[in-house]
Amino acid sequence: MEHDAENPFHEEGQAGPPPAVTTRSSPKSQQTPPFPYSSNAASPTPSPTPFVVVLPPPRLVAPTLTEPISDTVKRDLWRIVSNLKVVLFPNPHREDPGKALRDWDLWGPFLFVIFLGLTLSWSASIRKSEVFAVSFAMLGIGAIVLTLNVLLLGGKIIFFQSLSLVGYCLFPLEIGALICLFRGHFIARMVVVFLTMFWSSWAAYPFITSAVNHKRKALAIYPLLLMYVSVAFLIIATA
Repeated sequence: MEHDAENPFHEEGQAGPPPAVTTRSSPKSQQTPPFPYSSNAASPTPSPTPFVVVLPPPRLVAPTLTEPISDTVKRDLWRIVSNLKVVLFPNPHREDPGKALRDWDLWGPFLFVIFLGLTLSWSASIRKSEVFAVSFAMLGIGAIVLTLNVLLLGGKIIFFQSLSLVGYCLFPLEIGALICLFRGHFIARMVVVFLTMFWSSWAAYPFITSAVNHKRKALAIYPLLLMYVSVAFLIIATA
């Protein structure tokens, strides 16, 4: 009876369900469902397209081990001719004086030092084999001294580049040795030899100066000049 007195809307003798209790939903429960269930949801931000650098395809070089022998011989002969042109027509003001030094080869120096040794041994009256051996020894010693000298001066060069440089620049002196085979006047032979010696030194000058600092050009060319002077005196002695 106390319950009926407290509830004025409850009549006596009337049975019914208890009053419904309404609850207020929280703001979180009224949120719209996420995408894709709701059309009002914001679409995801697209990721930026990465910057792709397209590199050119690498240049394929044909292997030289499987090429015909004739192609190999033609390529080597063409390299010898191109390097020899640089020696015969020296130009210290060319655009890239060190290109011939980078494109070194040993076939040219090998053929030229053999030619020089044969020429000197033919012109020598005695000890022909020793004269032939001295020409080879001077080429090797000159290349070693030149390599060490350039490296000590802070330049960049390898032994085979020095060997190629010394051998190719010997070609003018070989021309002088060939001319001296013809028994002419001693003064004429000396003039020819010293002219070809200057020619060889001037041909080597651009290559050596491109490997060292411009302030050390004279120190770099000095050992090579001594070597060519020694070869010149050897040519005069055997003529």
